[in-house]
Amino acid sequence: MGRSSVSKRFYYVFLVYLVLPFHFPMFGMEKVTLHLKWFHQFQFAGYYAALEKGYYQDAGLDVELLESTVGIKGIHEKVIRSTGQYGVGSNELIQERYKGKPVVVLAVIFQHSPSVLFFKKTSNIQSIHDLAGKRVMLTPRMDEIVAYLKKEGIELKDLQLLEHRFKPDDLISGKVDAYSGYATTQAYDFKKAGFPFVEYSPRVAGIDFYGDNFFTSEAEVQEHPERVKAFREASLRGWLYAMNHQEEIVDLIYNKYSQRNPKERLLFEAKQMTPLIQPVLVEIGYMNPGRWKHINEVYSELGMLPKNINLKGFIYDPNPKTNYDWVYYTFGAVILSLIILGLVQWRRLNKQYSENLKKQVEVRTEELKQSNEYLQVLNQSLLNTLKELTEAQDRLLASEKLAVLGQLAAGMAHELNTPLGAIVSSNFSLSDFLNQKLNHVIDIIVGFSKEDSNRFHSVLEESLKNQTFIEGKAERQIKKELASKYSSITKMDLYGEHMQLVVETGAFRLGDGLIQILESENSLQILEAVSSITSAYRSNQIISVASEKATHVIRALKSYLVSDKDILNGNTVVDLVFEIETILSLYHYNLTKVTIVKSYLTDKKCKGNRDKLNQVWINLLNNALQAMSYNGTIEIKIQLVENLIKVSIIDSGTGVSESIKGKIFDPFFTTKPDGEGMGLGLDICKKIISQMAGKIELEDVPLGACFSVWLPVADT
Repeated sequence: MGRSSVSKRFYYVFLVYLVLPFHFPMFGMEKVTLHLKWFHQFQFAGYYAALEKGYYQDAGLDVELLESTVGIKGIHEKVIRSTGQYGVGSNELIQERYKGKPVVVLAVIFQHSPSVLFFKKTSNIQSIHDLAGKRVMLTPRMDEIVAYLKKEGIELKDLQLLEHRFKPDDLISGKVDAYSGYATTQAYDFKKAGFPFVEYSPRVAGIDFYGDNFFTSEAEVQEHPERVKAFREASLRGWLYAMNHQEEIVDLIYNKYSQRNPKERLLFEAKQMTPLIQPVLVEIGYMNPGRWKHINEVYSELGMLPKNINLKGFIYDPNPKTNYDWVYYTFGAVILSLIILGLVQWRRLNKQYSENLKKQVEVRTEELKQSNEYLQVLNQSLLNTLKELTEAQDRLLASEKLAVLGQLAAGMAHELNTPLGAIVSSNFSLSDFLNQKLNHVIDIIVGFSKEDSNRFHSVLEESLKNQTFIEGKAERQIKKELASKYSSITKMDLYGEHMQLVVETGAFRLGDGLIQILESENSLQILEAVSSITSAYRSNQIISVASEKATHVIRALKSYLVSDKDILNGNTVVDLVFEIETILSLYHYNLTKVTIVKSYLTDKKCKGNRDKLNQVWINLLNNALQAMSYNGTIEIKIQLVENLIKVSIIDSGTGVSESIKGKIFDPFFTTKPDGEGMGLGLDICKKIISQMAGKIELEDVPLGACFSVWLPVADT
């Protein structure tokens, strides 16, 4: 055999060994297990797509998908027990991390939790506040629902909690008054059964949790970083495919994984998941540390976690920053060496040319002349740059205005959604009364005798006279007292229809007159007619109050956003009281635990730019709220001092330490953690006030901090 043929054979063998691993990824496949938190359904579509489309195989991974029949119970222990284990969890992961379980969140699939609370549409529950004393089924670990109820002033002890059986028929058949579940799945079951329902999401109260969270253990991240990255990327690639090919993945799940749910239900689930995942607006898997901090704060309000826990290592970073310290050290050493060499060279040259000093002076004089000309050109360039920076500052103020709206979005959403939700619910009750109950009530009233008619009017007058809402605990106490007092009257059974209507209509306040009502053979019809009319009257009152509240919020938002022509052109006359009241209206949701003390000692107006001044007030108010942790007292004082208007914002927070008082107006100086603050620092506030011929100072007060602003009085 010649040398040429041997070389060719060696070349072919080398080529086979080079190409083979890329065409046959099963060589060296790594075993990985993913624990799902429920039965096979479209909720986990991305993982099925990644497996069946070969994305995992392309990444060199042999993946096993395990469904759960008991929810997330036990998944965390399985994942941290050994490497190669992954899981799908919920927001409880932050609690497990605090308990000491080394879990790491790799990606978020649902940008918004699908958890909602379902009610029967035609029930006596008009709003979330009517839940007190009612029968409720809550899914275990669905903490966003618990937080929602607490934010609306409803404690779990006020409810009749029943064990969740995960059977929608419990709500349909009336065994329970409220039922927690997923908007992506249970909503289908109710619609399929023709059951009229209403769903309440915690997002209307500003509680915006993540949904399914893809996670693993800290050991897996540290020992197999490439495998973690490959598994994450392949899974997210599968999710992107699944959301773009929903019908194909529905067929795949039904034909290969589970026929527990029909294709129609799987496709419904897919459509409902789209706005929760937001694959077009947000990159699938994206998570914001600020959202996790918000979740921590909600758990803290529930007493389930302390505030500001350390999240380091909990949130996975797919692209960690490279450590360039060695580059800096090397660069510093090179610069130091050059300086030393320069000094040595300078001394040598100084000695060498000492005799030619006069000539050197002449040369330097010429160089200085040229430098002076260069500085003049540079000075003009700096003036142009300053003009550009001034324009950039104006654009920054505009963006800050939008940033403030972003910060207040959840609060304003709650301020609007709560009254609007009450209006919709109350309008439905009125419509139901007018379309279905009114004729029946009229027929009942017309058929009353003169005695029953008098009884009806007395109950109706008492019911309309006092519309006070009775809480569940008080209602139960009243029923017990009535049952004891009228034990001889069979109609006043503790759990009977008469007892419920006597309490709802307020007829129990008639005293001995109640006996005359109960003596009538038509007592139940009398009470039912009064209850229907009172309910319609109460719905009308709710619509009136809720409409006024929504109008107030929209009016404040419009006043803050819209600038008139004079303001846009520069300084104008500013009504400080009106502007500060507008800002307080926008911040109303953030001031629930704050007492605002107003001391408006003058009605004089100042001269300045309204938009820029509003950014100053917002910055000072935001700093005060953060210094008090949104709990305490803020005093706003406006007074006339000589020919200036003085505005003081005084908080009851921790104050400003002596060591930093001289730095607080310096550029870029801050004591806040990374990611907090509005970006409009006190340095920019000082520049804004200076441009309007005013000044801003930190004044000494016994408690907290006091920032005062002096502005010129406008000519009247």
